[in-house]
Amino acid sequence: MSRELNSILEAIGHTPLVRLRRIGKGIGGNVLAKCEYLNPSGSVKDRMATRMLEEAEKSGGIKPGITRIVEASSGNTAIALSMVCAVKGYPLKIYLPGATMVREKIRMLERFGAQLQQAQQQDEEANRMAREAGLHGAAIEVPGRVQALKEEKENSDVFWTRQFSNSANRDGQSTIAHELLEQTKGQIDVFVASIGTGGTFLGVAQVLKARIPGIKCIAVQPSGLEVWTDPLSPNAKYIPGITGGLTQAIRDTGIADETIWVGNQEARETAYRLSREEGIFCGMSSGANVFVALNEARKEGMEGKNVATVLVDRGDRYFSDERYIT
Repeated sequence: MSRELNSILEAIGHTPLVRLRRIGKGIGGNVLAKCEYLNPSGSVKDRMATRMLEEAEKSGGIKPGITRIVEASSGNTAIALSMVCAVKGYPLKIYLPGATMVREKIRMLERFGAQLQQAQQQDEEANRMAREAGLHGAAIEVPGRVQALKEEKENSDVFWTRQFSNSANRDGQSTIAHELLEQTKGQIDVFVASIGTGGTFLGVAQVLKARIPGIKCIAVQPSGLEVWTDPLSPNAKYIPGITGGLTQAIRDTGIADETIWVGNQEARETAYRLSREEGIFCGMSSGANVFVALNEARKEGMEGKNVATVLVDRGDRYFSDERYIT
């Protein structure tokens, strides 16, 4: 980027697409990785955090110097929002699940000036099992959402961004699809992405399905979710205003052609391979995405076809907690 930027927010997006030649050596299909970890705060969430606040500003929902922002987040959205709020001058309070309160994330959030409050998951047995197998961010954020809703109702100057149900989340992430179409000249056969709030998968899949007939879109989820309630299950129960949202839209539209569960070990090992074989320093959800993409590219009939996926975030926020957390 050769021009002077008015703020770091203008550096969001237009991330490179890398063909994974070494890790994908000897398999039929091509695995193409969108390097979203190169966004300014280090994750794909920069796109949606900026869009959510800009849309709220346009609608008059938030006002500089008056509004305080709140959100429940397991990590990446919190960090992205803290960066955007720092640039725009909004105070930010994050309800961070106790299961994901690790040193790296806390230090980053504090440095951006966010206020943190722990929101502890009540079901300790489910939480323990999920810790061992992987954590679904949208599920463990529910206690924090309840607190954020309560705070918004009690204070007229508080705005809850509602990442799990805010259409600006999906719209912000849909820009990835437009960049992928340009970078590949529309030659994508399979798209793979993890589901947390569902914004990335839904935003990208909707655009790609409209532009590429026959494309296959695969949703990836932590295997730890199986001890909870799968939000994409036909039997999932949603609480209006607290759960559902974008994941409900994914389920109801049937836009996911397949859902694949990945454990911590597979995600971690693939993330390490990406560092050692491709020089890519990314987190565990990126490892899960590439693990599934590689398996898809190995299938019969995939010779010469393109499997696109997303490298979600940087690896430096997982030094002390190497779990697959969406």
